[in-house]
Amino acid sequence: MDQQVISNFKKLFTKHLFKRCFEVTENTNLTLREFWKNHYNIVICLKLIDIARQGVTKRTLNSARRKLWPDVVLKREGFKGFEPIEEEIVSIGRSMGVEVDEADVADLIEEYAEELTTEELKELQKISHSGVMMELSSEEEVEPEEKLTSREISDILGKWQEVSDFVEKRHPEKLSTGRASTLFDDRCLTFFRNILKRRQKLTSLDCYLV
Repeated sequence: MDQQVISNFKKLFTKHLFKRCFEVTENTNLTLREFWKNHYNIVICLKLIDIARQGVTKRTLNSARRKLWPDVVLKREGFKGFEPIEEEIVSIGRSMGVEVDEADVADLIEEYAEELTTEELKELQKISHSGVMMELSSEEEVEPEEKLTSREISDILGKWQEVSDFVEKRHPEKLSTGRASTLFDDRCLTFFRNILKRRQKLTSLDCYLV
């Protein structure tokens, strides 16, 4: 695929990602960190990818075909390049209180260039399937047969956060370890985190009704 088209798609994805973060933090009580750590998952990511894909215009795709088949490209369009959206991304980021500029956006988009390994792609596929099935199924979850206390769940989530923060800070391979941490968090801990959230909601409701 034409490199300019790829770059345009990455910018669109980043814009919609920032926009989603802004909408969540603006309309809920969640902080950006809470949303990113506890709610952003592969299902949301796939939806954003699809939105970004639809945002790539026919004119953009047509321009990419010029090198392959120049005779079929409409020269009268007078293609002048892609509409810059870095400023919009920066604006959304600053609306959330994030100190970001166009150089930061460029660095973020550049990080997308590293390809996933075959093992990571397989793992993402598994998580994607399980995430979609979870959305289609009932919100009710079956808790483990052995009763877990909320304290136990909170403790283990806190310990995982410490490990995750330590690895993020100390490990030299930021990108690969970040992916691994995200995969583990989504696959192994989301289940227990949702149990805790459901209990907290029930407790809040009981207090409200009293």
